[in-house]
Amino acid sequence: MNGIFDMIRGNQYITEILGACLLFILPHRKREFFWPRMISFCVLVELVSLLIMNSAWARAIWQSPANVVASCIIFILVFPLVSAVFIAFCCPATGKELVYCVALSLCIQHFSSAFQLLLLGLVPGTGLGYDLVIEFLTVPVVYCIFYRSSIRRICENGVYQLDNLRLTAATCLIFLVAAFTSIAVKGATGQAYSPLFLFCQVYEMLCCFFLMWIQVNQKQALDYQHELDMQSYVQHMGYEQLENSRQNRDLLTHLMHDLKHQIAGMLVPQSDAQRSDLVQQIEQNLMLYDGEYWMKNEALNTALVERSLYCREHHIQIMCVADCESLQFVRTGDLYLLLRNGLDNAIEGVCQLDPPERRVVDLKVYRWERVLMIQIQNPYTGRLVFRNGLPRTTKTDPRFHGYGLKLIRQIAKKYGGEMTVNGEHQMFSLRVLLPIPDGNTT
Repeated sequence: MNGIFDMIRGNQYITEILGACLLFILPHRKREFFWPRMISFCVLVELVSLLIMNSAWARAIWQSPANVVASCIIFILVFPLVSAVFIAFCCPATGKELVYCVALSLCIQHFSSAFQLLLLGLVPGTGLGYDLVIEFLTVPVVYCIFYRSSIRRICENGVYQLDNLRLTAATCLIFLVAAFTSIAVKGATGQAYSPLFLFCQVYEMLCCFFLMWIQVNQKQALDYQHELDMQSYVQHMGYEQLENSRQNRDLLTHLMHDLKHQIAGMLVPQSDAQRSDLVQQIEQNLMLYDGEYWMKNEALNTALVERSLYCREHHIQIMCVADCESLQFVRTGDLYLLLRNGLDNAIEGVCQLDPPERRVVDLKVYRWERVLMIQIQNPYTGRLVFRNGLPRTTKTDPRFHGYGLKLIRQIAKKYGGEMTVNGEHQMFSLRVLLPIPDGNTT
């Protein structure tokens, strides 16, 4: 029994690493066939590790202080690589998310390992039961605490929001300093549980705890900043909505004035051709809200109808082809903000084009396999300059200009998707790709 347990202990580190990675995988978006993927990968890695870690040359590397360099290379290169492959195999994570999750997985595993060494040095005991109790206290219990207190808070809607890689770089740096400190002290003293070595374990635990605490606080700070930005933008949108309402009121007044004169003209004796022409003009005016943009989606209808008067006045044509059934998983408020900001950006780009026949905005919403694509295209003149993936504004007051595209990008990230913009061949294209959840079968 002890021999089997000793063989399993040879896989202890890789098992703990996989368990730490799983903590970050669970709240993240999953790939199709997640559970078979996860189980098959873990079984394969465990079997390979079982053969390698219990070989004679592997034991020589781990047990000999002279091979500390080889140990460090394995720790720095091999195990993080396995962790990254595991996460990428189970989740559609971005490159930033992979670096972030791998670094914090190693951090949590290192905290657990340091805590285990501390208990082994402070609490005397021998036997299989003693080893099992130590393992239970330092792995499952510690992992559950970190998952509930940290990981669930920094993952939102199945993605890890990362705006700055410096935080990840700091995480990697501090973790490596703590790890090399442990190895250096053990190699210098030659004793696994000397007072200096145990003190280093406490230091490493504090470093790892501090890193995880920073992640939670950084996420809260990002949420607060996003909330403040949203409040400012909503206030700005309110002013724009008021101005749009005033313009629509003026346009409706002008429209009613035309209708009054057209109806009055019908009361005057005139030829059949003139009367037919007046009837046709009245029908065109009345059709403005009579199903011109009728779609089976509330947010899409609202975004289109709100700008219909302005587009009519400026001879702008909106071409819309939409698969409304595939939009059901997107919240109405998010979809409205996405479409409203995208259409406003396109309408602004074409309203000054000449001749008026060029003022065309093309909106397409369609599904391709498990991805929903929202595309808004419009021609433009001039030259676009991009910065951080977004076109720079030419307005004199750029405080809020461009925030609409940033908001669209944030909404896309909220659903695990992405937003791209392109300005080739004098055609501006805004594309939003959103993965369709497994529960949405339409």
